[in-house]
Amino acid sequence: MKEDGIGLDVTLEVVCGKWKGLILWKLIHENHLRFNALRRSLDGNISSRILARELKKLIQDGLVERIDYETVPPRVEYRVTPYGRTTASFLEKMNEWGIYHKQRAGQQDSLIDVSNQLK
Repeated sequence: MKEDGIGLDVTLEVVCGKWKGLILWKLIHENHLRFNALRRSLDGNISSRILARELKKLIQDGLVERIDYETVPPRVEYRVTPYGRTTASFLEKMNEWGIYHKQRAGQQDSLIDVSNQLK
């Protein structure tokens, strides 16, 4: 049953996924990036096709804007919109939680390794 007034599902649909949050994070912290610079900043682990698709969705949602300088050769940059900047606070919290979780999971793995060595 879907409850009225809960926007978490909408937020997760718009901002989450494997790449959208990372793209927003990079653009919030870098101000503006060209396509290939953005791709490289994501460690090159994203294909051009997927990056283009995710950017298109973020543009449609009003979180990112595409700036075409109409030059030859073509020069296009992407930057987060003022509306997109509203995601910064909860992306920061998600980042902090992810770091905490990673550290906690590492501690648990260490405890499991020690207990396995004691057997």
